[in-house]
Amino acid sequence: MLSYIEGMLLGIAPRIRAPLVVFLASGLAAAVAVASPLDPRSRRAKGLLADRAARLQPQAVVRIEAGWFLMGSDGEDLAFASRLCSQGLPVEVCQPQAFSSELPLRRVYVGAFAIDRTEVSRGAYRRCELDHGCTPAGVSEADPRVGQAAQPVVFVSAADAERYCRWAGGRLPTEAEWERAARGGSRRRFPWGRQYNSRVANHGTFTGEPDPIDGYTYAAPVSGFSDGRSAHGLLNMAGNVWEWTADRFLPDYYQHAPAVDPRGPSQGVLRVIRGGSWRSPPHELRAAARVGLGPADVRPDVGFRCAY
Repeated sequence: MLSYIEGMLLGIAPRIRAPLVVFLASGLAAAVAVASPLDPRSRRAKGLLADRAARLQPQAVVRIEAGWFLMGSDGEDLAFASRLCSQGLPVEVCQPQAFSSELPLRRVYVGAFAIDRTEVSRGAYRRCELDHGCTPAGVSEADPRVGQAAQPVVFVSAADAERYCRWAGGRLPTEAEWERAARGGSRRRFPWGRQYNSRVANHGTFTGEPDPIDGYTYAAPVSGFSDGRSAHGLLNMAGNVWEWTADRFLPDYYQHAPAVDPRGPSQGVLRVIRGGSWRSPPHELRAAARVGLGPADVRPDVGFRCAY
């Protein structure tokens, strides 16, 4: 009987089919004995229901408790960024004032939230597409550089990222939430610690080209680089792909931002992206580094993760 029902349901749209499966499986529970092979608790019925659940299963998430942390940079941090930058770029490009949007270092309180342990993968985003919840990403699944299921989804705008997060039951993280997740409650300059380590993140060169020294020429799997995880256990908070946040970008925002749950400025055209990518030089992988990008821009090295 269940095989016949399955056949009938094949031609029904997914949004209608799943509720019908639940309804029909519930009906079967009342109609047959518990020991019957058609019981909804049987492996076949469980398989039908589990298939839908698997498609809607969000990324594994990490809960971060409410608390204060130090956000941004001080003069010593800017001098560090300048030295790191000048290892491969002209000194005049790497002056400390080039990083002044990170000033000042300040105590910020962030309420409790949860955040994806990894960047959203191409495979996870594809499930959203199949459920008609997401606009197709502008990359072919056949592209071995950035299109594989285990790699982070890229060529998505800020609106595309927001749409996915809503589908998954979440939202984009604020800039403050993102930095707290990356730094923990410490003064880490990178998710893994105070000093740069080229072996624990997927990064690029000073010319903006990929650097295969880290083991990947282009995007790495979202589950990679566990040695570079943050204090909260999040992966690829530095490198692999830049990540969209919910906040607008203004260079001087920190100078007048609220100390409790800042949500970004109310004005500004650009959106904040964080974390650096497989094209980024070392100084862009710092947890405090912030960049503005047009919200409609799509790039091969910009993806996202969701907060809840």
